[in-house]
Amino acid sequence: MSYPDVTLLEPLAAALDLGVEELMACRPQETTGEEETMQTLLDISQDSVRRERRRSWKRLGAVLALLAVIAAVAAYTRIMVTEERQTAIVLKETVDGADYLYVADGGHLLRLQYEAELDFDSLLLEDHNNPLVYDLTMRYNRLTREGTVTACADTGMLDIGSEMNQIGSGMGLDVNPETGDALFGYTEVAYEYRLIYPNPNGAGFLYTFVFWLGDEETWQAERLLEVEDCLSFTTADIDQDGVTELVVRTRWEEKPYTIYDMADSGLMESWPDTVPEDIQEALALTL
Repeated sequence: MSYPDVTLLEPLAAALDLGVEELMACRPQETTGEEETMQTLLDISQDSVRRERRRSWKRLGAVLALLAVIAAVAAYTRIMVTEERQTAIVLKETVDGADYLYVADGGHLLRLQYEAELDFDSLLLEDHNNPLVYDLTMRYNRLTREGTVTACADTGMLDIGSEMNQIGSGMGLDVNPETGDALFGYTEVAYEYRLIYPNPNGAGFLYTFVFWLGDEETWQAERLLEVEDCLSFTTADIDQDGVTELVVRTRWEEKPYTIYDMADSGLMESWPDTVPEDIQEALALTL
């Protein structure tokens, strides 16, 4: 009375407790003449089932591949960020001929390569000891915290700091027994806690120190340098030239150390990735 799909022949025969050949003949099997025909139909049925299963798996694979592409695109758009930001520049440096800016991003630094057509040499970090604020257009990776600067313009504004800043006090630096000086070849050197404020990372406090050269009348005779937003400092002859240098532990995980040295050309600043272990221990113990 009906013409069921060939894929249903085998399950129908099983449900009726018949062989497929008996189902097709609509009677119990009495002769063997129809066995080959029935077997052919059975083979066709099984092949059809297998083809349908393969098509189903292909459709499922295509759906999963599409979902994977959508997920990858969504992840990429969240990881790769393009934005415009008004911010101060923490550091600029040239490494292997490439120019880089570092700007604060929460408790970390973004390392941004400066495109060649922009004027890297004209960038100033400070004006009257206050950081300059720039309009930056940048694209960076949230995971690696690296990217590029495509546009940079001076806003004419200064970053004057937080209302939580507090004035501290000053004290003298001890003379280094190995070199016979306190800092940069001078013996009468003092440092002043100029600013003290909570670390935005939540780990202790950050300090701004001013280092002074003294004379017989006052400990503030000449201002040597000011170091902002640091966790601690120590003094050591780190380059073994017989003169004491200043080593600072910065707040930045990406650039943890700064070394200040005085040369004939003036104050020199370097940002090594690491310092000797005894210097690391001294920086951890101070303050």
